[in-house]
Amino acid sequence: MSAALSVWLDLCRVLAAAVVFVGHSRGLAVAPDWIAPHWHRSADDAVIAFFVISGYVIAWSVDRPGVTVRGYAEARASRIYSVAIPAVLVALALDHIGMRLDPTLYAVDWQYPRPWLFIPIHWLFLGGTWLGPMDPFSMASYWSLPYEVWYYVLFGCATLLHGRARAVGIAAALAIMGPRIWLLLPCWWLGVLLYRHGARLALARPVALAVMALAVAAYGVYAASGLRAEADLASRAMYGTLNHWLPVPLKPGGTVHPLSDYVVALLFAAFLVGCASSRIAFGPRTAAAIRWLAGYTFSLYLVHFSLLVLFAAAGWTHVDGGRYALVIASTLVAAWLLGQIGEVRRDLYRRAIAWLLDRLVGPHPPRVPASGKE
Repeated sequence: MSAALSVWLDLCRVLAAAVVFVGHSRGLAVAPDWIAPHWHRSADDAVIAFFVISGYVIAWSVDRPGVTVRGYAEARASRIYSVAIPAVLVALALDHIGMRLDPTLYAVDWQYPRPWLFIPIHWLFLGGTWLGPMDPFSMASYWSLPYEVWYYVLFGCATLLHGRARAVGIAAALAIMGPRIWLLLPCWWLGVLLYRHGARLALARPVALAVMALAVAAYGVYAASGLRAEADLASRAMYGTLNHWLPVPLKPGGTVHPLSDYVVALLFAAFLVGCASSRIAFGPRTAAAIRWLAGYTFSLYLVHFSLLVLFAAAGWTHVDGGRYALVIASTLVAAWLLGQIGEVRRDLYRRAIAWLLDRLVGPHPPRVPASGKE
């Protein structure tokens, strides 16, 4: 992966996180009325961009000598748990505050009386599998983590295992996933294919710039013309047909509109193909600023929804521009604070996971140093 493309991926992370935040704030009415309703729907598209980026980066992370199953597991687990563990606990605390202000915004009789049961389920990322769909407390954005984690597991089994162990691992991962996670697997695996076939997709610079522009324009037309709405209707019709034949109805969970998600994934993949050959240079300061911001996108993604629900419980709905600026600033500060005990401390989580694995399965030989992109 070139240094320029690495910055492009980080920039896309930052923009996707911003779209998710704006879309969810509009959906919860914790935003000015002049923000168009379509932002709420576009938040789902931004998550699909995260999936494509994730598949690309994970494929890149194992494409070097010395990567082992153990090292891969430590890297993936530390990446996820460094944010998922503190974020779930922070969300639970925020929700208890919010329930005192407006309990009607919370399912007070659902998971809150039994956190000892539900928190382990969510830390094992089973909420999107056959047990779900369910998210921890008010953390609606958490829905994508079980998808990501089980894609990591599937990819690790397919790439790092061999023979019978590989076949058993793949079968077990797919069996645990369930249909909701299966449906969005092509979006994530598209990122893997982009990385693996990147050399074949190299373009001349003028063509690359044109592809980038066309991908952005095509998405704008797709979202605004009614084509996305038609694809969403087709997804609902697909679920209707499936549920007509299935003995138990399949609830979509986070996989609400998979047919539209496939289109968005392809358009975003085209944009990344253009980025890879665009030769657009980022200055050192710009690149550093983008990387710094990208370092907190995971924290922002997980903590923002519970904060927005809390603002709604406090009566901050249909706010003016000034109050919305305070909502944004408060959420960014919360994401930064969460990052200080999460993403920034990832090495501590990795050492703790390595210590635990040493005692469960025995010591591991010296590891290849983790890349910051993993």
